Amino acid sequence: MDRGNRTPNEVGRGARRSRLAHVVARRVIVSTIVAGVAPVITYVAVRPRVESTAVALAITFAVPVAWAALSASWHGRLDLDGTLTIGAYGLGLVVTILSGGSALPLKLHSAAETGALGVACLVSVALRRPLLLLGLRILARRRGRRRGAWRKVFAEPVLSRTFSLVTVLVGVGLLIEATSQAALALVLPTVVFVAVSLPVRFAIYSGGAGLFLALRGRGAQPVWTALTGWPKRRAGGSS
Repeated sequence: MDRGNRTPNEVGRGARRSRLAHVVARRVIVSTIVAGVAPVITYVAVRPRVESTAVALAITFAVPVAWAALSASWHGRLDLDGTLTIGAYGLGLVVTILSGGSALPLKLHSAAETGALGVACLVSVALRRPLLLLGLRILARRRGRRRGAWRKVFAEPVLSRTFSLVTVLVGVGLLIEATSQAALALVLPTVVFVAVSLPVRFAIYSGGAGLFLALRGRGAQPVWTALTGWPKRRAGGSS
């Protein structure tokens, strides 16, 4: 359709999707550098200069943690991703120290992080409180001007069921990712594990995103709309 013939509704949806695409692309690039390239370079540079693999990993995985802390300082708040990154690293470091310097807890700290989040997603659905829906409710509270419209959205039973389904899929995907990371940590040499863990993670997440897009045409359209700018602005009206 020609841009000049598009309705304000269509233009608004297109702008929201474009902003979302830019945000996702930026996060992927930053994640690749901070959690993929930088750790490999750090480990290769540090390992010959320290006495153990555990010390090298502690320094290596401190790079994403430092980035999360700097990002929180810049934005004035620590988001969920940063909280999980710092918390999982801290827990892995403590277990490594208590275990006498074993490198395995540090290698498994990312798997523990995503595994715990995956279990939380599944438990939240079992309790009929889908984690994804709760997250969007928190987002709605931060956007007070849209609170009434969001309340109407959350009251829809079909949307609640769809969010439950998507939350289950997210939880299963996170558990698959955690299992793969644990398997790689156990069978691969440390330097190879550091190098391939992020590409494997991206591959699993890409598969999950593809499944979500496939479901978009099979009943998940309300979730897609919510994630990319629900509630929609009606032509000639306000949200």
